[in-house]
Amino acid sequence: MATFEAATRPSSRSHLVSERSLGRRDWLRSLPVCLAILSLAVPVLAQDTKLERKYQGQQAKLRRQGNTVKKVKILIRMSAIDLEMVSRRVRRGLLSEADRILVRYSATVGRAEQVLKDSKRDPQRKPAGFKHLEISLRKQLRQLDDLRALYPFDRQQVIDGAIACAEAVKQRMIGALFGPDNTGRSNGGSAGSGQAGTAEDPSPCRIE
Repeated sequence: MATFEAATRPSSRSHLVSERSLGRRDWLRSLPVCLAILSLAVPVLAQDTKLERKYQGQQAKLRRQGNTVKKVKILIRMSAIDLEMVSRRVRRGLLSEADRILVRYSATVGRAEQVLKDSKRDPQRKPAGFKHLEISLRKQLRQLDDLRALYPFDRQQVIDGAIACAEAVKQRMIGALFGPDNTGRSNGGSAGSGQAGTAEDPSPCRIE
């Protein structure tokens, strides 16, 4: 009887080989899934990297630029890149990363306004820069509103801050270009000032 059981029981080596074979088959079956996931992840990460490099390229241009209007245009491009990066992260559920970029976006918008203030330009005689910034913010506010709808109610603080920043700067650009009566609010800034905010009308933008 013992001899028969020994003869019919698979050897430990055969059992090990069988387990290895099963393991290889399981791995081979999961390989297409892994490759599919990788094929989706690589382009996403590559595009994120491409956008960040594009942003850094604009930063380098800004450091070399001395013309006020050209500086503002560069900052507008930087803010547009930021919103594209925010959109990509929000749609993937990466809200903490999106918030970090939104803080940078607000700082960039505030910086564009500060550049115009420091230039001492008369926006009604030389509207370039002021007009570019106002037009870009109109578009960006629509983008921000769309993105806000994708946030949970309890996670909207940062994006609400970015919206407040963009709206305040847009209103002050309108006030600078056309006078305070055209801003849609009583404290939209004084005509010809183009200022980044006063004690009575502080800017909600955090300038880095």
